[in-house]
Amino acid sequence: MTNLGAGGVLLVFTKPPVSGQVKTRLIPGIGRRRALSLYEELLTKTLNTARQAGFSSIQLWVHGDLNHPYFNRLKNRHAVKLFKQKGKNLGQRMSNAFITALSRYPYAVLIGCDCPSLECSDLKTASAYLNKKTDIVLGPAIDGGYYLIGLTKNNAQLFSGIQWGKDKVFIDTCANISRLNWKLDLLPMRWDVDRTADLLAYFKLKRNGSVLYY
Repeated sequence: MTNLGAGGVLLVFTKPPVSGQVKTRLIPGIGRRRALSLYEELLTKTLNTARQAGFSSIQLWVHGDLNHPYFNRLKNRHAVKLFKQKGKNLGQRMSNAFITALSRYPYAVLIGCDCPSLECSDLKTASAYLNKKTDIVLGPAIDGGYYLIGLTKNNAQLFSGIQWGKDKVFIDTCANISRLNWKLDLLPMRWDVDRTADLLAYFKLKRNGSVLYY
């Protein structure tokens, strides 16, 4: 079977697991300690899914301290490379990461670490689209954003004028894609874990046999 991920790079955006600084919208409902534990759990699950997709390289792009001990453990366990996010907002940080990645690889796929509904098939399908030279792949999220973006080329305009964290991120991004006249392919819609209400779906996923690795 052809390894569809071969040749491309997977970028995972993350933060250091510091109590009170991750999953902050969950803290009022479940507290800092459980929010921190959940964050680490989701990141570990994401990396296990990523390892099955066959990318040439998996990179952790960190917004914060690269030298946090947790990242050293992940580096050894999951064979990931660490990079520091650079930019004033999420759009700039993503654009800069893509500039670096696409200078070495024919395509790059970027995900966060808070989408437990992400499946290995999503990553492989994104790679298949990008191998066919589509310009961009998006995985729309139920909350109005996107959980995955893959590119074969980059343009800062793609990430401009977006109100990050709002419910029109996907729509506004599609408008930018239209203005660039790029070919877009879409993945199935997924949900992520940002608010307390999202935990119900996550716990259901775990009860239905999703295996988590620690």
